[in-house]
Amino acid sequence: MRFQCEHCSGIIAIDDSDLGQYVGCGHCDQPVQVPAERFGPSVVINDYIIEKLLGKGGMGVVYKAYQMSLDRTVALKIMTISSEQNQAAITDFIREARAAARVNHPNIVQAYAVGQEEGVYFLAMEMVEGMTMKQLLDANNKLPLELCLDITRQVAEALGHAWSEQKLVHRDIKPDNIMIVGDTCVAKLMDLGLSRFANDILAGNDESDEIMGTPQYISPEQLVGSAMDFRGDQYSLGATLYHCLTGEFPFNGRNAADIARKHLQDPLPPPTVHDASIPESVCRLLTKMMAKHPDDRFPDAASLAREIDTIKKNLTSSGGQVGKTGSGRIVFTAPKKQSAGKSSNGPEKEFVAHKTNQKPEAKANHRPSSKSSGSNPPASKATGMHKASAATGLRPSATRAQEQGPNWGLIGMIGMIILGIVIGAIAAMVSKG
Repeated sequence: MRFQCEHCSGIIAIDDSDLGQYVGCGHCDQPVQVPAERFGPSVVINDYIIEKLLGKGGMGVVYKAYQMSLDRTVALKIMTISSEQNQAAITDFIREARAAARVNHPNIVQAYAVGQEEGVYFLAMEMVEGMTMKQLLDANNKLPLELCLDITRQVAEALGHAWSEQKLVHRDIKPDNIMIVGDTCVAKLMDLGLSRFANDILAGNDESDEIMGTPQYISPEQLVGSAMDFRGDQYSLGATLYHCLTGEFPFNGRNAADIARKHLQDPLPPPTVHDASIPESVCRLLTKMMAKHPDDRFPDAASLAREIDTIKKNLTSSGGQVGKTGSGRIVFTAPKKQSAGKSSNGPEKEFVAHKTNQKPEAKANHRPSSKSSGSNPPASKATGMHKASAATGLRPSATRAQEQGPNWGLIGMIGMIILGIVIGAIAAMVSKG
């Protein structure tokens, strides 16, 4: 195991048996404590220094980390792989993760690198700050129509790009895997290239409910093991849209097998059963996206995106629900912003979403301190806040000065005084004459 010295930032190699012990740094000769955990802060995995835990999932654990060679912050996923894991599954995972790293799209969380070191398999990804649709649903039960349509369109384009460029299918589209970034409501699809590997792990657990992955959103062809393309992900995206609009799953049941049977056999319950305000055009969209047979769905992402654009245009022109947000702002309750993989403690503020088709601006990365904390010192943050506050405070004062204009009352008073002086002088001259 390797970790970074807190005194000199040098990299130290030790045995796993030394966890939590003090050792002498070979670079600065200072005593330094070995991290107590195999993947704790300051532990080095390949080119990455772990900074802190972000979250845990079925496929592994995600950490905020610093990439030394490129001087940037990344999300590092340490994969859950046991010695009994099927070697073929591991090979497939690495191949598909590398294919995902070659996919570059503004609505996909970028995968940077995949590899292994000392039996540890990892995936380095773009660090994204935002909230998942699952977090927004937990806080609101259901989401605004315009937001749902915009996000569905963005994710559809991401899926279409992944399929056309690398023949990649996500296989696990659900609100948990869609990140909403900032107030601009840019959707970021997470875990592209990992879901097949996750299914292999779950299958090895021999638990029927988990073998099926996420049964509320799964496509019929995935259930029966048929070949999948973009249209399989489209079905799951439709189920996600249904849930976000209505606050209910398309199909419910006693267990995973019961839900699976309904995906295969039962007609889709009209979303208006749960919310009568959902437009008929959106109901038809959901019906087509969630058709039982792939041939009855939209053939590609472009045709699905065009249909969504048509629906929004028609609703806006007819004064429908989409047209009511003409200000470009969608306000709804949202949990506190979190990084990818972090949990929320519940609703804390109002989230104002600004409609946009632009991708978010890139943020500058900064090298962490010698302790590899990766965070800026409190003084820097306080100074920045002070400057922003001062700049903001100047604008209203300047505006008020411009709006007030000349003080005509004061000018009039001065004029009367001058006029009185002139009249008095004239009177004095006349009396002398």
